[in-house]
Amino acid sequence: MPSRFEEVRDDVLSHPLHRACGLRLHKAADGESEVEIELNDFTLNPEGSLHGGMLYTFFDVACFFACLTLLEADKHPVSIETHTSVLRAAFKGDRVMIRARVDRLGRTLAAMRADALAVKPDGSEKLIATGSVTKSIISPAGA
Repeated sequence: MPSRFEEVRDDVLSHPLHRACGLRLHKAADGESEVEIELNDFTLNPEGSLHGGMLYTFFDVACFFACLTLLEADKHPVSIETHTSVLRAAFKGDRVMIRARVDRLGRTLAAMRADALAVKPDGSEKLIATGSVTKSIISPAGA
């Protein structure tokens, strides 16, 4: 029987937007996660670079996974505040890796931060954005 993390992970990864953006989860453990997205027609802006809204979206997802690794099965993290600072552009041909970590987990709130890196075809990485996410820790209805 799959764990709660595995069930929630599969639901998140199968979301139509996430599938269209090529979302992949590389790791999630001990309050950290690493996700990757493709730069494709769904993630690029009209100028051909990564749309800033995608960074916001996937910072939220990466922080969700990081937080979920620390919670009991009857708890669920929901976003209440996010902040994203875009530092430079990423372009088609790059991969975007987002690394998130929980800085503080309390009884009712979790504070997290994330970095987005453009990974070039030669494997070099450039920081393209930083962000923070605060989530409320709730008990879902029916739990």
